[in-house]
Amino acid sequence: MNDYIIVKNAGTNNLKNISIEIPKHKIVAVTGVSGSGKSSFVFDTIACESQRLLNETYSSYIQNLLPKYRKPPVDSISNLPVSLVINQKRIRGNSRSTVGTVTDIYADLRLLYSRIARPFIGYSMKYSFNNSEGMCRTCQGLGEVKSIDLNELIDFDKSLNDNAINFPTFKDGGWRLTRYTESGFLIIIKKYLTTVKMNLIYFFILQK
Repeated sequence: MNDYIIVKNAGTNNLKNISIEIPKHKIVAVTGVSGSGKSSFVFDTIACESQRLLNETYSSYIQNLLPKYRKPPVDSISNLPVSLVINQKRIRGNSRSTVGTVTDIYADLRLLYSRIARPFIGYSMKYSFNNSEGMCRTCQGLGEVKSIDLNELIDFDKSLNDNAINFPTFKDGGWRLTRYTESGFLIIIKKYLTTVKMNLIYFFILQK
């Protein structure tokens, strides 16, 4: 009978004295219409009792730091193993997020690899894509490379005053353009190169 979790007379929330034997070492699906008591049975009864019994094995100091679980209204639950509860939550992340970081399993894997892999045994940060020594040097751990096409950004046939920089805040009246052209610290020289028939823009900072 140790191959079954035996629940007798569970009355959590809307459960009406449910008694059932659940096979262990198998994938078990609990289905039913909304409000039938699926969550009450799985989370508020079985998982809650498992977590409560597990917490009782720790010292009083540790128990005060852990979540508190009340004993569910059930006559008995036998052969109950340790439960792992995965709550439903909205996935949040950024450009550096991966399945491992979003699910919080990445830190455990990194620790595992740091203990069994070479040559950086014991130095888990070496395996972090957010660490300069562990990330890809080309993409910086982002998985993609972004670069600026200068020919799209700058029109080399124009001077700075003629809107050579193709960027919104560098247009006429833009504060970035005005900051340079009206500062008095920059001289704009339009140098013609007849060999290639194109203009280059040079900025010279005046030294006082």
